[in-house]
Amino acid sequence: MAKSVAEVLFDVLYAHGVRHIFGIPGDSIDLLLEPLRKDRRIQFIQVRHEEAGAFMASAWAKKTGTLGVCLGTAGPGAIHLLNGLYDAKLDHAPVLAITGQVGLPYIGTNYFQEVDLLSLFNNVALYNYQVTDPSQIGVMADRACRQALAKRGVAHLSFPFEVPRMAAPDAYREYTVVNQATASIPTPELLDQAAALINRSQRPVILAGRGALGAREALAQLAERAHIPVVNTLPAKGVIPDEHPLALGGLGLLGAKPAHTAMEHCDLCLLVGTNYPYLEFLPKRAAIIQIDWEASQIGLRHVVDLGLVGSADPTLKELARRVEARGATPFVERLMEERRAWLSALSREAEDKGSREAVNPLWVADRLSKVVDPNANVAVDVGNTLVWMARQFRCRHHGWLVSAWLGSMGFGLPAAIAAKLAEPDRQSLAVVGDGGFAMLMADFVTAVKYRLPVTVVVFNNRRLGMIKFEQEVHGMAEFGTHLFNPDFAAYADAAGGRGFRVDTPDDVEPALKEALNADRPTIVDVYTDASVKPMPPRITWPEALGYAEAMFREVLHV
Repeated sequence: MAKSVAEVLFDVLYAHGVRHIFGIPGDSIDLLLEPLRKDRRIQFIQVRHEEAGAFMASAWAKKTGTLGVCLGTAGPGAIHLLNGLYDAKLDHAPVLAITGQVGLPYIGTNYFQEVDLLSLFNNVALYNYQVTDPSQIGVMADRACRQALAKRGVAHLSFPFEVPRMAAPDAYREYTVVNQATASIPTPELLDQAAALINRSQRPVILAGRGALGAREALAQLAERAHIPVVNTLPAKGVIPDEHPLALGGLGLLGAKPAHTAMEHCDLCLLVGTNYPYLEFLPKRAAIIQIDWEASQIGLRHVVDLGLVGSADPTLKELARRVEARGATPFVERLMEERRAWLSALSREAEDKGSREAVNPLWVADRLSKVVDPNANVAVDVGNTLVWMARQFRCRHHGWLVSAWLGSMGFGLPAAIAAKLAEPDRQSLAVVGDGGFAMLMADFVTAVKYRLPVTVVVFNNRRLGMIKFEQEVHGMAEFGTHLFNPDFAAYADAAGGRGFRVDTPDDVEPALKEALNADRPTIVDVYTDASVKPMPPRITWPEALGYAEAMFREVLHV
């Protein structure tokens, strides 16, 4: 008996390793959902908003390196997917979006919920097609999966209403599965050149990005053999444990002082798996070696002295084999001492726990570091919360998930759910601000429904805190940032989880411990102090002047 288009689609997805699809049913995809209901190999995860489903697919892909899949109906459902899909595109996560469309006779007639989806998805998707003939499905579905995986981006397939039920001819149901790209390394000559540059360098530094997360051991091996300190980009936090003696912390406005010092004084910078965009933080007078799997990324942001096109893990291993072993230089010793002083300063800041009315957010991030499992998956939302976590939270063997290049609020909760589905035996928590959490808080019910004991830690300062700070830095009075929030802890209880309201510092750690060990989803709603500023590692005079002007305006109400 001939299989339907939908059945062949799910055969292809299963062959490419897909085990979950995130989405919401709808009339234009009903003929896709019925075969999926019968297919016991792939679990459909019903979300409460398609944006959350797309975030889950993106986080799944970031976490596992395998294909994430999300599903939306025609018109509004497909449109809702876009924000999460742009997160996947910008962070190079392989995701397939499946959308419905109006029936074939109605396309182009301004029918109910008809949207030109191919035009809509044209910018976000590297493979973007509508299936209109059953003989296309085997090739199109396979190609969509392969393009997303090989190019680490978004693919999109749209299905007019009646197409999923059509019989797929046997001759067009065959496909080839290539799930794993072959790891590549540069030529021996280029590796020798890179090793020679490193050996001659007196003050080398590594800047490791998200592309190095799959090469943690190789990165540490190279750094330890040649005593090269390591700076990480924000999405690569944990690429080397934060307490490793050669770890200098993050770079940028959310970064650490020692990392900035290293960039200012190094004579060689080895960029690994990063397309770091903020040129003001990169070295001005140092040789640059860049390692990236994609040739088009080499030298895209910064002129490099040597480009190595290759996968991070085997390339770093080859470099470690070639470089000369050496001990810590005076440059490294100074950086390590500055790192110790920086960590001590952060600890002192966190020790000011806050008042009886509001908790110091630094204290919350510090306590989280102490009580979570050393291998927990931690999904952090955008805003001040990300600042506190980037600095105070000590990554050991944790999974670290952020919306890096898109920087979208709302990412934390869906990402934590996806991480729990991907690795059910590891703790999974979302660390969010009250603004970001409120955007997609309905999907806390999704965690309850599927019995996924994720923990949501809400830094509740009743503000869009980062926006408030940005306004003040620009010399403007705070405007439009105050939030009226529900009782998030009560919401957790009402949704079938457990809620903990925390408004005193001494209650933070006990609540976190109880929540993390609960057998159901939990929300820890911590009332944090909105006056604590997310100050950059170094403050410029214009920033200080702008902040002073803003305080003047707020006090005088001008």
